[in-house]
Amino acid sequence: MRQPTEQALEVTTDTSTADSEIIIIDDDPGFSFMLKDYLASTGKWKAELFTNGNAFLKNYRSHDTRKIILDYEFAEGPSGLVTLQKIKERNPLAIVIMVSGQDDLERAVETLRKGATDYFLKTNKTVFANIVCSLNKLHEMEKNKWN
Repeated sequence: MRQPTEQALEVTTDTSTADSEIIIIDDDPGFSFMLKDYLASTGKWKAELFTNGNAFLKNYRSHDTRKIILDYEFAEGPSGLVTLQKIKERNPLAIVIMVSGQDDLERAVETLRKGATDYFLKTNKTVFANIVCSLNKLHEMEKNKWN
């Protein structure tokens, strides 16, 4: 009778794979692509782009753990606030960072009350760095939660 032999499996690790996946929902292609590139340049985050909330919500499920960067205002379809509410209905634990071109304190407070994790102005020169800082903070909090 032959004895089973162990064979070494080839294991590869792809160091270019991001720690976490980010969703960017924004109808401004300039902002979206620049943010996606900025996130990729950190070597830590990769992003997928959607031009409106409806396109994203088609396949969004309650167990989805991707972090979402969501524009407040869209030319077509539901607003970012409506999209935020639908995301939170499906997944109350979803992490959603809102971005807006409008400097409106009431709008910012409203989105935070509806469940957004953070709110940043697109017009701020440091918006990309602020988003990455927020993502890093959230990542550390998740990591420490399991320790």
